[in-house]
Amino acid sequence: MRVWLVIGCVVLAVVCYYLPWFAHETAGFTMHAYDLAEWSSLHPAVRSESPEMWTSFLLRLPLVLLAGALALAANNLEEARGRWLLRGLALVLVVHMVPPREYLDTASNDPNYRQMFQMTLLGLALVLAASRAYRLPATWQAWLLVGLTGIGVLAGWEGLSRAKTLLDNFEIDVQTGFGIAGMTVGSILAWMINLWPYLWEDRPTKPGEASLLE
Repeated sequence: MRVWLVIGCVVLAVVCYYLPWFAHETAGFTMHAYDLAEWSSLHPAVRSESPEMWTSFLLRLPLVLLAGALALAANNLEEARGRWLLRGLALVLVVHMVPPREYLDTASNDPNYRQMFQMTLLGLALVLAASRAYRLPATWQAWLLVGLTGIGVLAGWEGLSRAKTLLDNFEIDVQTGFGIAGMTVGSILAWMINLWPYLWEDRPTKPGEASLLE
């Protein structure tokens, strides 16, 4: 049961990535993280950032890391079909980062498309590495999942803060949406459930007491 709870929390974080991170009375400025990264990439200030397009990178990174976390969580499933199904879902998330065909034809120098291509390669590498990580001890895998989702949460909040500054410069009043909050909550729940048996496994239990997560 614990394995499915962890997977469910990671999936919740993925879903919240596509829910509004900024809310505005005009639908055009109510954006989830992926759209916000695309919008930010058009701003001259972002294109001149160092490292290049850092704001868009921070907003795209959580999805790539969540794909890796999903593939990592799949290692704990006993049934092979379930493992490959989740790994396939992780690959679908990565494929969403593939730039349009113009990148290969006429826009190979476009920094936005170049970053999308690089994020796709990073995502593929993470999913492949996570799928091979089943050889590692379960404790290591648990902490790796915490690391992936934790970095994703930190990157998401930093990217959101930078994007908010860009919108403020246009005097566009937006409110923080529930997407980023939901991704954070889903990630924290995944940490707690995933690490529970390793941090508290030596805690003495009363006769007849059983873990709710078993």
